[in-house]
Amino acid sequence: MHGRADFKKRKQEQLQTVCRSKGLPVTVQRTVIMEALAGRKDHPTADQVYEQVKPLLAGVSRTTVYRVLEAFVAHGLAQKIGSNEAKARFDAEALRHHHLECVCCGAIIDLPHRASYDIPLPPSPDGLFQVLDYAIQFKGVCGNCRGESNPVLVRH
Repeated sequence: MHGRADFKKRKQEQLQTVCRSKGLPVTVQRTVIMEALAGRKDHPTADQVYEQVKPLLAGVSRTTVYRVLEAFVAHGLAQKIGSNEAKARFDAEALRHHHLECVCCGAIIDLPHRASYDIPLPPSPDGLFQVLDYAIQFKGVCGNCRGESNPVLVRH
């Protein structure tokens, strides 16, 4: 757990640095929402973050949480992850890393294989598009969903 506490502290410091450099106030809402997001490893939806911070922020609206999370993404403090669900998921770790998504339960976890993080960026075939970054999301079936009643489907 010590590593997660260090991560949360680092994210709060990044939040303060970014806010100051952009001339944005370091509000209680931003601080509490970052604390909640950085404390989770499950890549929560905005609704899940809202439910977590609602008891801590009197009168906070769902819209405020959405806007703050989108601001975190816009300023490089978090990343937005697409999922099989229609809802976006959020991750406080904004550095390049990849994800595994369970097609049964929707769980999203970080891919711990660091060698996959350094795939070279492809050149543009026509020179009109410059690739800046990438994220890989592997889809499969998690250990909790695999079993006798739910065999793994293999696609070729």
